Order: sequence, then structure tokens, then C-alpha cells
Amino acid sequence: MKGFFITGTDTGVGKTVVTSGLLFRLCDGGHKSLAIKPVQTGCIDRSGTLIAEDEAEYARLNAPHFPEGYPDACIKKYKDACSPHRAAAISGEQICIDELTRRTRQMAEAYDAVLVEGAGGVAVPLDDQHTTLELMRRLDLPVIIVADNKLGMINHTLMTIDAIRNRGLEVAGVIVNNTTPPSSEDEALRADNVTTIARHGDVAILADIPYTADPEQRDTVLIKALREAVRLLSTEEPQDTAMDFDKAHLWHPYTSATNPLPTVRASTTRGTTIVLDDGTELIDGMASWWCAIHGYGNPVLEQALRTQCGRMSHVMFGGLTHDPAIDLGRKLVDMTPAGLEHVFLADSGSVSVEVAIKLAMQYMQASGQKERTKLFTVRGGYHGDTCGAMSVCDPDGGMHHLFANLLPKQIFAPRPTCRFDTPYDPAPLNEATDLLKKHSHEIAAIIVEPIVQGAGGMWFYHPEYLAGLRALADEHGVLLILDEIATGFGRTGKMFACDWADITPDIMCVGKALSGGMMTLAATLATAKVARTISADGGVLMHGPTFMGNPLACAVANASLDLLSRSDWQARTADIEQWLSNALAPCRELPDVKDVRTLGAIGVVEMECPVDVPALQEFFIANGIWLRPFGKLIYAMPPYIISKEEVDTIGEVVFEAVRQQIHTRG
Repeated sequence: MKGFFITGTDTGVGKTVVTSGLLFRLCDGGHKSLAIKPVQTGCIDRSGTLIAEDEAEYARLNAPHFPEGYPDACIKKYKDACSPHRAAAISGEQICIDELTRRTRQMAEAYDAVLVEGAGGVAVPLDDQHTTLELMRRLDLPVIIVADNKLGMINHTLMTIDAIRNRGLEVAGVIVNNTTPPSSEDEALRADNVTTIARHGDVAILADIPYTADPEQRDTVLIKALREAVRLLSTEEPQDTAMDFDKAHLWHPYTSATNPLPTVRASTTRGTTIVLDDGTELIDGMASWWCAIHGYGNPVLEQALRTQCGRMSHVMFGGLTHDPAIDLGRKLVDMTPAGLEHVFLADSGSVSVEVAIKLAMQYMQASGQKERTKLFTVRGGYHGDTCGAMSVCDPDGGMHHLFANLLPKQIFAPRPTCRFDTPYDPAPLNEATDLLKKHSHEIAAIIVEPIVQGAGGMWFYHPEYLAGLRALADEHGVLLILDEIATGFGRTGKMFACDWADITPDIMCVGKALSGGMMTLAATLATAKVARTISADGGVLMHGPTFMGNPLACAVANASLDLLSRSDWQARTADIEQWLSNALAPCRELPDVKDVRTLGAIGVVEMECPVDVPALQEFFIANGIWLRPFGKLIYAMPPYIISKEEVDTIGEVVFEAVRQQIHTRG
């Protein structure tokens, strides 16, 4: 959809007049164009038919360009002259923003360019939750602001510019409209209004429409004044080479530089929806690699980010501190298992694992156990892509076998085969017990993902196995590190996955959902015993990222954790687990399916053989969902705000993909 959204600094500033004039100019220039009014209040009732006056003005001025009559381009019409949300309520309706967006896009399909005129200003409510800004964001058109040149114009216009840009929208420019005659006293003020807005708003003044007293001359003056505006607002788009550049120059995760996996371009997001640049809307079943638990565009998180950005976006954490970091530390100590009292704020999950490993090594060094330099873990795990983290990922079936000669050699027990959803089998723990006993003299710590092995295979193992590792760590005097980066903050149905086993680790890593998917942030927590042992005799933890404790990330994490704590997240994840279980269950009957399992807000379809990721991605996009399979797995870890209907859709599309053998096309 090409064109512009026309808004005003207030009602009565001349938006409709300007929209009509711009439409005339576009049509006169050979562009097949249309002005659309999504919502019109104050319509005239003529024998039971509501007449939208703005649409009538489009038709009047542009009659030469629409010889067969102006099409009905007003989507919702209301008689009462008030805010759209109230006018709709008086009429016994509620405006559906999804419908407005869809119908506006449908109208635009037949035209080279459209002008979408809003009702009043950008903050006018459309319903109980959304303002015109949300409609603007969904349509994603450059915005033209119409401002009446008078006292107060500067403030209203600059505030409108800020509001639009804060929603990630482009301000194409400002059209100044003089709705009243200037006096000798205010001519200088009006001229200063224009230059001040251009300077302070860093915005183009597209036109300055003079006041015209003679009604017969108004159309001529308007159209003449907008000549330059239309030239500046050329609807001709330069050749789009962005995707060519992306393919030729940008590395994406786990893909080739010269023959990369296919990518599609995202334009915007909202709620549980990813919108591609061609307008395709996808239900996000991945929460952007499991972190966007509150969905996209959450107003609380966005406001926290904007507020903190206005105060302080970054400051080094060496020698300085700040309230967002202090508040986040308090929250983490309060909500994690009892005993974790010291917090290291990291800038990614992998870094938090590196810090955890350093803590374990420094602990053993400080306690005089210098021979204890190895880590004990289980196969099938994944802990990140930096060197220390890679050393405890699965050495054979994982993603890092290429670096085997670089990495330190750790001690691996077999993957725990005791399933979460079956009676506990102690045999896997017995194997781990024997191996740990043999190597305990050289082991500094046990490190595992609790209950759910994530990117190593989405395997769910029994809580008693985890409790057994805690007991083994205590018995042999080694530390227990739990990597809760993927599982923390409610994903498994407990606040932390280790809560299933009712244990506290010595060291815990958290990330992903910590900031609600808004900023990169992680943390490593440790018990007082670990921290004090390392710090004895002047010892210091040897790590300090440049962006450690970033105030923006900490502020949005505080807002995210507050949102989570106030919500009924346990009921939500329980619902999602049931929905996923029901939605994916039919896949069990299909050929090539090895297993279907769910836990909390995680649903997994495991295939017998590796899947064709590009073919599945293309099929999923064509059917309105976003999943990112890997290896043998087709899985979903959606935002907690996902609906049953959306989960059902994901299940139906996954079922069809497998039934049609899309996964085998490679």
C-alpha cells in the first residue's frame, strides 16, 4: 500500500480540505489515487442514510477525476459529532481496528496511492484500547501533519511529531494551514511558527496555505499551494535493493554467507503478530526465540523504555550505578529461589553462562581446590555460542563440533532419558552418579538446563533427576549451575524450571524473557557462599561487559517482571499447555512423527529425520504462522498472550505441513 496518512494537530485544522487538495494534485499528475476516511463522526442523516461530509468534500473538489462519481470510501459512519469511540458506543457498536485496517488495505489495492485521513488528532480513541496512532502504525504509511497557523501551533505540532515518531512512523512533513486571516500583529508570529517547527521538529514544511476570504478562490489557492507539496511527496519509490544487500552482506544465525537460508522482511509487530513488508500477517509461535512473553508493542514496556531513554540511555557500570539496575537486582533476588543473593547483570545469555563458569572456577581456586577445573554436564544440552558455553553443549549432536579442538574437554553424562511425563526411572541418574564419582576430584561444577533441554533437542526430563543432581553436587562438594535462560520466568509452568524439583542452585543464569523481548539482557545469580568465597582476601570476579547494567535494558526488565508478577501467568501457561497439547495431538497419527510433547508454554513435534527448514518456513508463512524449526523438531514457544484460536491455527498448519510431507522436500 502506497500513499500517506493525513492527521492534524487538532480537529478543525483543515485536514479534509488539505486531503482533497492533495488528492486533486495526485490525480492531476496521472496517479490513480483515492482519499479514504476510515471513521467519520458527525455525519448528516438524510432519510436514514448517513452522509460523510469529508467524503463529500473529496468528491466535490475531485469531480473531474471521478466522472462516474466518487466511490464510497468511508468505512465507519456515525451520526453523533464526538470522538469515534463514543460515537460508536452511542450507536451500539464497537470499532474493530482489525476491520478498519483490513478494509483500508482492501480499498487501497486498486490504486497507485491513497490518502488516509484520520479523525481529529493522533491520540483520538477508536475503542477502549486503541487510538488513531495504532491504526497509523498498522497501516505503516508516512504521515502528513496538518497544523493551523495560530498561537499554540508550535507546541501542538511538535507534540504530534514526537508522538508519531515514538511509534516508529515516518513524518513526511507538515502542511501549514491558515484558517483565519492574519493581522498585522500576528504576521511575524505566524512566520516564526513555521520556521520554529521546521527547526525544532527537524521536519519539512510541505506547504503554507494562505487564508482566502473569497470562497470562489479557495480551491484555486489550495491547489496552487499544494503543487510543491506533491512534488516533494513523490509516490515513486526508488528500486528496493534492501533484500539483495541482506542476502549478499548480512550473516543471519546459523546460516551460510554465500548460500543463506531464505529470509523474509518484517515490517512491524503487534501483540502476537509479525507483519511482513508486503502486509502478510503471521501468528508468532516463537516469541522471537522465546523472549517476547508479553507479545509485541506492550504499552507498559514501551513506556518504560521511552521514560528511561529520556533520563539516561547508558552509563558505564564501573564505578557508577543507577536505580534501574538496583531495582532489577532487588526483583531478581526476591523472585528467584531462596539463597541466590548476588547478581551479575550481563548483556546476553551466552555471557551469563561464561560468568557462571568463571564463578565456579574462581570459587574452586579461592577455596584451595585448584585441581577442580572441569565441568560436568549431560548430552543434549545447549548453553550458548561463546567458547566456555560451547564447551558444555552436546559435543557430537550439537552445533559446535567444528570447534572441538579449541574447546576445553568437559565431562558428559548421557542425556537423561527419564521423561517428565512418565514414572521416574533412576537408571540415568545412576549413570551420572558413577561418572561423577569417578571424576569428582577434577570437577568444579555441574551445569545443566533444568527440566527442559532447549536448543539441544527440546527434551523434557524428570524433576527427580534434577533433584538427584543437586544431591550429588552436595555429596561431592561441587557447585550446581542451572541455565534457566530459556526456561525462566514461567515458560515451563513454574516461575523457574528448578521449582519443579524444589531445589536452589549455587549459580543460576537467566535471560531471554527477562526483558520481555525488548532489549538484550541476562543475569547470573549466586549464593552468598559462592560470592564470599571468591571475594575473600581481596578476590574479584574477572568479568565486566561494556554494556553491563545498561539502564534501558534494566528499566524495561523491571517493567516486564512487574507485568509478569501482576498477571495470572500460571493460569495462562496452564491454558497454553492444554491448547498446545490438543492442537498438536493429531500429529501423533502421522507418518514420520517420532514424538509429540508439551510442557507449559512449549509444544514439540519431533520427527524421525531432520526437516527441510526452507520448505517448512515457506509453507508456514503461506498459511499465516511463524515457526522456526531446527534439526528434527517443529516446535512452538509462543507469547503468553496468545489465544486458543491462534494456538489452534498453529496446530492445524503444523499438522497439514507434516501430512503433506512438506518437511521432506529437501
